[in-house]
Amino acid sequence: MQQPSPAPVAPLGQAGRATAGWRDVRLGRRLWGTALLLAAGLLTLTAIVIAPSITAYRDSQSNLGRISRLRQVLEAANRLSAERGPANVMMSIAPGSDPAAQARLAAFRAGSDSALAALSGAAAADEPGHTLPYRFLSATAARLDEARRDVDRVAALPAAERRLEDITGAIGRMVAAVDTFQDVVAWEIREIGRADPALAGSALIGHAVSDLREYGGRIGSAIIPAVAVHRPLDTRQFTDATQIRGRILELLRVLRGQVAFGPGQPLEGLFREVEATFAGQGLGLIETTIAEGRASGRYSLTADELTRRYVPTLKPVEALRERYLAGMVAGFAAERDAVRTRLLLVACGTVAVLLLLVALLHSLRTSVLRPLLIARETAMALAEGGAPAPRPAAALRIVEIRRLFDALAVLEERMRERARLMETLRRQAETDGLTGLSNRRGLALAMARAAPVGPAAALMIDLDGFKKVNDTLGHEAGDDLIRQAGARLCACIGQAGLVARMGGDEFAVLLPGCDEAAAVTVAGTILHGLSEPFPIDGQTLHLGASIGIALSPLHGPLADALLASADMALYEAKRAGRHCHRVFTPALREAILSWTARQQEFPRALAEGEFTLFYQPQVRLRDRRIVGAEALIRWRHPRLGLLAPGAFLAPLEASRLARPVGRWVLREACAQAAAWRRAGAADLRVSVNLFGAQFHSVSLVDEVRAALADSGLPASALELEITETIILQHDEALIAPLRALRDLGIGLAFDDYGTGYASLSLLKRFPLTRLKIDRSFVQGMESPVQDRTRQDRASQDRTSQDRAIVRSVLTLGRSFGLSVIAEGVETEAAAGRLLAKGCEEAQGYLFGRPMPAEAFAALCRPEERRTA
Repeated sequence: MQQPSPAPVAPLGQAGRATAGWRDVRLGRRLWGTALLLAAGLLTLTAIVIAPSITAYRDSQSNLGRISRLRQVLEAANRLSAERGPANVMMSIAPGSDPAAQARLAAFRAGSDSALAALSGAAAADEPGHTLPYRFLSATAARLDEARRDVDRVAALPAAERRLEDITGAIGRMVAAVDTFQDVVAWEIREIGRADPALAGSALIGHAVSDLREYGGRIGSAIIPAVAVHRPLDTRQFTDATQIRGRILELLRVLRGQVAFGPGQPLEGLFREVEATFAGQGLGLIETTIAEGRASGRYSLTADELTRRYVPTLKPVEALRERYLAGMVAGFAAERDAVRTRLLLVACGTVAVLLLLVALLHSLRTSVLRPLLIARETAMALAEGGAPAPRPAAALRIVEIRRLFDALAVLEERMRERARLMETLRRQAETDGLTGLSNRRGLALAMARAAPVGPAAALMIDLDGFKKVNDTLGHEAGDDLIRQAGARLCACIGQAGLVARMGGDEFAVLLPGCDEAAAVTVAGTILHGLSEPFPIDGQTLHLGASIGIALSPLHGPLADALLASADMALYEAKRAGRHCHRVFTPALREAILSWTARQQEFPRALAEGEFTLFYQPQVRLRDRRIVGAEALIRWRHPRLGLLAPGAFLAPLEASRLARPVGRWVLREACAQAAAWRRAGAADLRVSVNLFGAQFHSVSLVDEVRAALADSGLPASALELEITETIILQHDEALIAPLRALRDLGIGLAFDDYGTGYASLSLLKRFPLTRLKIDRSFVQGMESPVQDRTRQDRASQDRTSQDRAIVRSVLTLGRSFGLSVIAEGVETEAAAGRLLAKGCEEAQGYLFGRPMPAEAFAALCRPEERRTA
């Protein structure tokens, strides 16, 4: 029997994808259509519900603005009214007798002007259809200016020349300005009533309280003129005061009947205070004064005293007005906030329902339509090493599917953990843990990526003085400083390059596509940025940096060799005094290698005694007697022979052996000088040059004291020479040890003075005893041309300048009480010129070259000391 041929079957993946895709599209569309219909219905229902609330909110917001504007208008009216008080005082006292009253009047006027200006600004910015009348405001301002001029005129008159009519007229103009402004108040209340009749009653009550304050001020102003000139009240003044008093009592009666001031209300107590203080004490004081004015014109109080006692009784009225208006504003603000809260609640409820609907539809879709397809895609992604699709968040009801996703989740987590571990290892291998910058490996990878692109520059940066921070403030402060320095470097470089930390206080910068000019510019920017102070542990630290620059391909390929070249340039920048940058040159490589070779030999030279001291005589010019010797180091190199300081002193100063070698020089020179003194040169002194590294040691003074004690040399026979470079590099740190040395009786000489940047203030701050004129100035005093008639003009100028410098140093020495010695004296003419200028001592080849101790000892014999 023939078997029926099977129907063609699609691959499992394609069939699953087609079936799932068909269900996803059809059922998804139906679900989303249903959701859109439900959402539209919900939004329509919400709009119907919240429409009245929106209207109420807009009305509340408008009412709040109207009441706030009314409050501002009434505040301006109160300020205009209150200005009469200090004006009355000024017209009732002698001119200039009370500066405080003048200041008070100025303050009240400034308040009135500010209130009117605020209303003018509010009018300009107000909503259409509701703008304050400019004609009322301008009229008020004009009348107010006129009244102020009248007040100032009356106040400037002597008290005896003031007339009742003058004071009354000035006060009347002040009242007229307030009456003009009342048109603004009436207009504002009328506009409020038109906009919302329900607000008219509250606005009128506020106006009544404001009028109470106004009439309280007016009744005082009605009688003040008569009191000020000590005259009885006339009929008009008495009538005005009586009418104002009646108006005040009427306003009190009206306000007493208002619910806002009734029993149990927040303003009840304040209104009672108004009745007791203002209606009782204040009006009682006014009535007493009126009675005195009608009877005889002899008043128990002066106008100033009456004003000072009456005005404080108006304070409760002002407080009542402010509290009432503030309460109105707060009430409408609370009503607006309540409506806004309802709107927010309805909106939040609607959003919550919509979100719930979306979440429900999403849950149905993900739990019914997508789980199997996601499981398939996840398994394929994990197998290919890619990122798997996220697991569906909905709970899976089918046990087998849930278990499948559990297994996939375990596999996915392990794959992610492996990826995280690899990324962490890569980041740790390429990133500095302290600063987050690239490390040496990260920089090498960056250089490898940038090598095929084109030219580039590499900068090596070293922080100057970082070791001192670590030693004095600790490693935590040092770490903080490194982090701040890294951040500043990143800010200086921006997106133009890469910053890496090479270790310790050393950084590197890679600048792709950068030539020498651009690299030098960037180096200058970095030097400036790192010269700014660093805030560390509550202290402000000032550091600097040295920078070496190398260019690719000019100085080598973009690899470690280029960094080595930049490092050599960095070393040269340090040798040049730090705080600068240097560009690599091929000759620099040879110099660095020679420098390094010298430093490698120093430990052997010190251990095997290859260093020795030569001594150059220092003579007194008037009799050529040897008075001292300068100890100068030499190196008896086993291969190169006797080396002068120029061949090894700079590498020695930069090495870690500078301190022990300097200590040896000090002890050796002291011992030799003591031996010469014992042999008969009792007044001989010895000068010793100090290394800058010796000032880093806290035991410098102890080392000098020990050298003197061990050798038996008196402190007065020792002179320590300090170069300008050392002073400028250490500055404040030098003062304490130098003063301690000076207190011991040791001389301190400033070597090579005037050759650098030292200021005259150093001569005041440092306890120096001697200045040394540099050889360049001494030798420059004499013309280098034998035939002086053929000297060119420039040579003559230089000679004159050198002579002037020598003369100035000698003058400075005499002015500061310092001894002066000249170096580099090689001719009798120079010695004679120096002696003629007043120089006492000198040294140079004319008197003797640096010589071994044995040769110098021969010069120290008594019969030889005058023959130098």
